[in-house]
Amino acid sequence: IGSSIQEPITMTMARSKGALALLLLSSLLSSSHAAATTLVDSTGSLNKASSLPPTTFKDGSSGVVALLTSPGTTGSLFPPTATVVVDGSILKAPGASLEESTGLARGIGAAAAGTLADAVVLGGVTMGDIESGLAGTRHGRTLAELFSSVLQSKKSGTASTLIIAVEETSGASSSVDADSIQESIEEIFDGVAALVLGVNDEALGGYFNVEVTVVKSSEDVTKVMDQAAKVATTSKSSSSVMGSKPFSTAFSEIYSTLSSSPDYADPTPVAEAILACNDAYSRAFGMSRAKIASWKHRASRGLLVDKFGMNADSLLQRTLDLFDRDTMSAAGLPAAGEQRLVIRQRLQQRMEKTLKDLFDVQMGILEKKTLKKFNHSLLKKLSKDGLDSAQFFEDNATALRTALFAFETSAALLEIPSLSLTKSNAVRDVTGKLNNALMTFPDSPAAKIKAMKKVQQTVSKKKKPSEGSIDLALDVVAMIRPDGFGNLQGFAGYQLGPHSVTVGVHNDADDPQVIAQFGGVRPPFIRVQPKLKLDVEL
Repeated sequence: IGSSIQEPITMTMARSKGALALLLLSSLLSSSHAAATTLVDSTGSLNKASSLPPTTFKDGSSGVVALLTSPGTTGSLFPPTATVVVDGSILKAPGASLEESTGLARGIGAAAAGTLADAVVLGGVTMGDIESGLAGTRHGRTLAELFSSVLQSKKSGTASTLIIAVEETSGASSSVDADSIQESIEEIFDGVAALVLGVNDEALGGYFNVEVTVVKSSEDVTKVMDQAAKVATTSKSSSSVMGSKPFSTAFSEIYSTLSSSPDYADPTPVAEAILACNDAYSRAFGMSRAKIASWKHRASRGLLVDKFGMNADSLLQRTLDLFDRDTMSAAGLPAAGEQRLVIRQRLQQRMEKTLKDLFDVQMGILEKKTLKKFNHSLLKKLSKDGLDSAQFFEDNATALRTALFAFETSAALLEIPSLSLTKSNAVRDVTGKLNNALMTFPDSPAAKIKAMKKVQQTVSKKKKPSEGSIDLALDVVAMIRPDGFGNLQGFAGYQLGPHSVTVGVHNDADDPQVIAQFGGVRPPFIRVQPKLKLDVEL
């Protein structure tokens, strides 16, 4: 009889202990109804008239902990809630649902709470959710809304702690792969970041430190909440969002923003499409990089690219066609299609800027070559006709037209009409510079030196053959080349009977073209060239 009586008593005590544990847990997570304040009711309406107790989140003794429950998890160790309430230093909010997509069922209450929290606890995660992948579950939808809110409200570097509480029945032997869960959460974050920010340059670690823990009993839940409270006390990342605003004001603003923002509930397919667009961007530009590099190298040596305009236009079209072919599937997704156009525009702008820079560089090279050749032709013609010829300017008009025609012919091969890069402006500039070179040529140092030599030859007449003589003459030509890039040039000459001294100064020692002419070394500072003339007449 004693044995039969003892067994019911033992069972009754066990049930009493279980009830007591649940009561303690309920007290920990729910506190008293008098102390809790409802921020959002079950219909998703924001309670703007709610007022927080004076010391809530202001005394600095504890951080903010957000508990995101799961309405769809049956028998969860974390009691679900249908409203968003603040109880002490704990924000409790319902997670998202897969059946509905409006109000709190979308997960915006949980997202607003998690954005303002120093530590976030995601409860109601089961082993079945882990095995099927978080991205396709209600928890994936909750995390997606949370990440979208944080990306829009929080600065990177103020990381909160995100605790994933995986519920496991007592006695189960299944193991939890924390790394796999971490990767799944990072995929969700990358997908949302790609939608919110466009091209994703953010990392999950800048916003959340993810921890995975297993809970099997109410005691484990108590440990998780204590751990979250301890981390929240030392983190205080919520201050980066609230600033000097009251908590109720900051929460209302974030919740209202999320209510009117796009739904990022299922970002995985869109994220994959956007990431594929990013890969296509890198691949398309990488394909053209080798050709562009060879063109830049040729231009750096002062050479023109053969048929640059036609080849550049073809390269641009091939690059964009490659991107379009690789991203065709993304065009059918609404959000991904918009990001695809943004990425394509960035690729096109980058290519166009590179080609425009090459066009401008080659136009400059062609202009320098044209002016140099024109001045050489004027100097050569001066040797024949003389500087004082009345027909000098009229006779050299033909040389000007020839030089301008040669420039236009070469510039036409550089044109890229599709980018509005034409020769018209360059032709107008070169025409003015050629006219200026023609008008100022008689006063140029080169022309004066040439005229001086011609006068010298005229004055130094040869004696008659009947008069035998031996004449000696010394000509000294010196060139001083100080540091500079060729913006100063001058010549001076002195004639003493048959002897002459000519000294020139040109500060082009740092000019890359001059250095290249001397085999990669700087020219000598001064160079003297003596010339001894011996005139023997018998």
